[in-house]
Amino acid sequence: MNYIGSKLKLSSFLEEAIRETVGELQDKVFCDIFAGTGIVGRTFKPYVKTVIANDIEHYSYVLNRNYIGNYTPLDYKEYLNTLNNLATKSGFITKHYSLAGHGERQYFSDEQCFKDRYYKI
Repeated sequence: MNYIGSKLKLSSFLEEAIRETVGELQDKVFCDIFAGTGIVGRTFKPYVKTVIANDIEHYSYVLNRNYIGNYTPLDYKEYLNTLNNLATKSGFITKHYSLAGHGERQYFSDEQCFKDRYYKI
């Protein structure tokens, strides 16, 4: 997730400047204040002892809990394979968020929406 105000383009500059200032990072605790999507904390996570992320927005908590709080990589290939092999079915998402439905909004392609398995209104 990237948005206006993201520090994505600054992350390499921040890493370089912080390394020059504090030296080795392995024994350091990194605090990402105004964490937002957590791009800065994620940049430093592999190099520091601990990352603390702070932000007032709930979405930031959710993203950072995932990106910074998880330590084990998810083996997602089996999940993707299962999802990609589902039989197509038109449902709620198709009806409301594609041109195949109302035709007013297209958040997803018709092909993506036909993977919609849950039709509950």
